[in-house]
Formats: sequence, C-alpha cells, structure tokens
Amino acid sequence: MVKGTDKQVKNKIVCFLFIIFALVSNCFESYAASLGGNKLREWEDGHYREDIRIYSLTTVDYIKGEPEFDFISLSDDLYLYNDKNQESIFLIPSGERNNYKKEQYLLTGSYRAKLLELIGISEDDTVFIYDYIKNDLKSFPISWLNTFAVVNTYYHGYEPYELAAYMFGFKLETNLFENYSTAIVYIGKENPFAQQPLTPLFWHKINKKEFPVLESDDEITSLMPVWNPEKLLKGDNYMAEANGLRFFIQNYQNPSNNETYIRHLIILDANSNILTNVVHGYGEGGMLLPLTTSADDEEIYQWTGRILKNEPSVIFDFSSEAFSCRPLFQFIHPQHQFFVPRCDCRH
Repeated sequence: MVKGTDKQVKNKIVCFLFIIFALVSNCFESYAASLGGNKLREWEDGHYREDIRIYSLTTVDYIKGEPEFDFISLSDDLYLYNDKNQESIFLIPSGERNNYKKEQYLLTGSYRAKLLELIGISEDDTVFIYDYIKNDLKSFPISWLNTFAVVNTYYHGYEPYELAAYMFGFKLETNLFENYSTAIVYIGKENPFAQQPLTPLFWHKINKKEFPVLESDDEITSLMPVWNPEKLLKGDNYMAEANGLRFFIQNYQNPSNNETYIRHLIILDANSNILTNVVHGYGEGGMLLPLTTSADDEEIYQWTGRILKNEPSVIFDFSSEAFSCRPLFQFIHPQHQFFVPRCDCRH
C-alpha cells in the first residue's frame, strides 16, 4: 500500500519486490548489459521464494495512553479490496466504514476467526519468534495472543481512517528481544528455524588477481537494478572465509565520484566450484553497508549460516533499504534464490 488517501489494492509481494518490479524494466537493454565482460542476468520471479512466509516485528510507540508494544503485522497476506478498489472484507467491528476513528481495534469472535482464515492459520498454530543473531527462540500458542487492527504509523494522526490505514495482526508484550530488528516470525505447527549460531564474515583486502576469473559465458545474476554497469570501474577486492567456503567481493565504482555502487559477490566451495555469482546494489534511499573487517568493529554487518531447516545456508546484509523490507536472505546455491521477511512496508 502506498502512503496516501487513495484506496489502492496493496501489492502483497513485499515492498522490496515491488520496487524491483517497478525499476527493473529500465535497468537492462534487451538482456545485453554486461559487467566486467560478463552478461548480467536480470532478476527473475524464480529467485524470490514466496513460499517462505516469514514476518518481521514492528514496534508501535504512538498509541495514546498505551506503552510501546511489538506487533506482528499479517497485512502483506490480506486482500481486503476487490478489483474496483472497494472494501470487500470487513475485519473491524464497527459500522463506521471508511470513517474509522480509533487508533486500534481489538478483533474478537467472528472478526478474529475471519482474520485467521484469510491468512491461512488456525488457533492451534504456534508463533515462533527467532532472533537470528543471538540464536534465541521464543514461542507461544496463537490462542495466547490478541488480534488487533492498529493504525499504521504513516497514517497515524490523519483520522478518520480508511480500512487500508490499519495493520492487522498480533499484539505482543514489549521488550521480548533487546533488538527487535534481528527477530523474524513464523506461524505454523512446527518450528522451521535451524537454531544454529551464525558466523560473522570478516573481510580482508586482496589483490585484484586473486578475485575469481569467470569464463566468458558465465552470467552474473543481478539481485538489484544496475544502471549503466558498463560505465562503472572496478575498485577494491575483498575475501572472507567461513564454514569451508570462500567469499569474494569486487567493488564497482562511479568514476566521477569513486562511490561504490554495486558489489560483485562470488562464493566458492572447498573445490573452487561457484555456488554464488551475483551483484548486490541498493535502491532509492538505500546504501551499501560497510564490510566488516574485524571482530573489534562496533557493528558486524555480514553473516552467513543456516537459518531455516531443510534449506541451504544464507548470506545477508550487504545493503540497507529505506523503502523496502530487509534483510535479503540469499541462499548460497547456484539458483540464487532468496527470501525477505514480510514487513508491511508502506513507503
């Protein structure tokens, strides 16, 4: 949903994907863009694992007379409008319709039941909340949690509210985790999280000759739009090692200001087979995150390891996006698939 008063049907694929769809058509010329002599393969639907339904936590601190609380918004999986932009499903127990006055509504009885039905979860499911950095898991039955409609921060203060102004989901106690931004949520019968400690990546600069050499027919998959990649110049090269894998990065810079616009990431296994060959960039309002070079750094950015059972290990946190969900958890696998937590992004 886009900020504003128009009644628009919300694109239920997370905001990260919406931005890519909107921009990707301008990023490649007939599949002919290249980087360092190799073709760039543009992002495809098949790279995003929509079947992995993971949510983010949102902290709500603007409800009058109520202390801060954490919220699991399920709105990315709700379709409340018909093809004419008319409310077709009513989840708020009020006759006000398009003229809602309250900042939040408790959803009980048939309203709660309808919400769970629309999302595809049941009262005997469990909420699993996992802090992937601290490897800390908390879980409790759905029946313990109240369901609410809570006005989104971008609409707050502009009452009366439309149905589209609300987030629908579960209210939690605050301070479940010290850092809610590294917590992700799954709702279902079984815990999907591998609960294995992640490994931080510490990068050191290498000679450009040490960066893996691609064959002429090797294609590089771009996970973000890249404008005029042929005009970018190769910059510094870095390597990190973890879990029997070698991680290589080559920066590409704008020659006019020496700013790094994209990073070419190659991951090799113990036999020097290429597992990952992608380009990371950033969208409007975003930025590339620093490469962590030492355990003494104030903050560790890049991590690798297994987050989900029965799935490959991931690598993440190369960019910060102002207008999309994050992080992008990229599977270390030649198919270059990834998943992003649903965060009810409304920028």
